[in-house]
Amino acid sequence: MKKTYIECLRIIAIILVIYNHTRELGFTLYQYTSDPCSYYLSVLMMPVCKTAVPLFLMISGATLLGKEEDYKYLFSRRIVRYVGIILFWGSLQYCRYVRTGKAEMSVRGWWNNIYSSPKLETYWYLYLYLGFLILLPLLRKTVAGMRDQDYRYLFGLSCAGSVLTMFGYFSGCFINGSIFLLPSVFLYPLLGYWIDKAPRHNDRKDALKYSLTAILPLCVIVSACLIFEKNMDLNGDFMDAIQCLTPMISFGIFGLIKSMDAGHRHSARLEKAVLAVGDTVFGIYLTEDMIRNQVFKLIVHIHANDFILAVLYTLLTFILGVVFIAVMKKIPILKRLI
Repeated sequence: MKKTYIECLRIIAIILVIYNHTRELGFTLYQYTSDPCSYYLSVLMMPVCKTAVPLFLMISGATLLGKEEDYKYLFSRRIVRYVGIILFWGSLQYCRYVRTGKAEMSVRGWWNNIYSSPKLETYWYLYLYLGFLILLPLLRKTVAGMRDQDYRYLFGLSCAGSVLTMFGYFSGCFINGSIFLLPSVFLYPLLGYWIDKAPRHNDRKDALKYSLTAILPLCVIVSACLIFEKNMDLNGDFMDAIQCLTPMISFGIFGLIKSMDAGHRHSARLEKAVLAVGDTVFGIYLTEDMIRNQVFKLIVHIHANDFILAVLYTLLTFILGVVFIAVMKKIPILKRLI
């Protein structure tokens, strides 16, 4: 049975993905805007929207790590289907690039586009998730033997690595990355599983705890922007630095949404709507590039505050994506591919 808060997280994550792909109209707006408010909101949104992939991986951990499946089921029902999705959508995008002259029509060109160096860079997550599925049996065995203090230790390591790495960017004293090496397909699914399975005590206190975990790193980032903006170009190392706290922000957002949903009864109509929209998220991810390009043709003719325009661009792409995927799901052949 699907959980409402998980579907809410899916919706939040895909909206952040779309914003992350808006380029100069949103994600890199800080480089072009002359409006101070839009500038700081754009900088603040950068580490927030970078939580999209961690949130998706945490959702996968929460929904899949507790299940018992043998290797045959894993490969026949999950991995083979997922490879088919990659081949279908990758080939579709490849044909699109061939038609526009951005790729050559050849077996080598097809292979490079599908696997080694996909033309559509936004599809990189498909391969990360495939890696997660391949590791899934081992991750399940890992969580089966973990206790609460083990998860706290894991989260503590990620926080220590994040803070020390960020400090290195501003001080020039970098840490050896091998010491705090925590691959995303390991860290985030385990944290998601931990939060999902954590027993409820006091929903209000839990919400406060998780909100502070998300907000405090953002306060540090805003302070860093105010202090260092005159001495550093908001590109390259500076942008990498303020993204170091992404694990903490992701943890806070995931836990906050769960805590806010816990203990609240929703109307059947609202819950049904949330589940229906959540069901379109993967399809939106696969098609948002095409939808966003069409929305762009409309957005460029609208005159509004820069950041408001970025929000409008993102939400309009999302809404059209929900409608488009909902229609596609009515087609039996395409239903399994989205």
